[in-house]
Amino acid sequence: MRLRITLIALTAALLFAGCKSTPKAELASIFVETGAGGAAPGSTPAVLPVSGIAIFVAPKAVVMAERLAAVSVVMAGDSDLRQHYVMLTLDPGGMQDIALLSRDASGRSLVLVIGSETVGIMRITQPIGDGRLFFHVEQKGMSNDQAAFAVAARIEKTIQAVNKAKDKGL
Repeated sequence: MRLRITLIALTAALLFAGCKSTPKAELASIFVETGAGGAAPGSTPAVLPVSGIAIFVAPKAVVMAERLAAVSVVMAGDSDLRQHYVMLTLDPGGMQDIALLSRDASGRSLVLVIGSETVGIMRITQPIGDGRLFFHVEQKGMSNDQAAFAVAARIEKTIQAVNKAKDKGL
């Protein structure tokens, strides 16, 4: 209950904070694909902006902004196919939530959303016990490395806004 109140207070604070020259912080969240069978009752399509891949996701986020501890950009893949990925590190509560979810969700995807914009995808191939999530990200008009750094910067703003709200006791 306290987490829900904190999220509502944080959202309200972010919506009404700052001046006109400072962009409002956008909250990042992670949603899970509803299943391989397509749309499930209550699911909504999340569409990646460049590839156009549409994934039906559950209406409730599995990881909220409060659970994001850190963000970085990493390179991974075979030497001839290396790409930049956004790596999210979750706090202990988020780590536990993802560990439980990923045990039974092999083959499904996690979808990264900032505000209302779908920006990334990660396929669950095995249980995730370390709280590190690696997302392929897309942004229109940007290369893979540009998109990764741009998305990471937006998520860093989310983490800073959440930490600031926690420090103020919201």
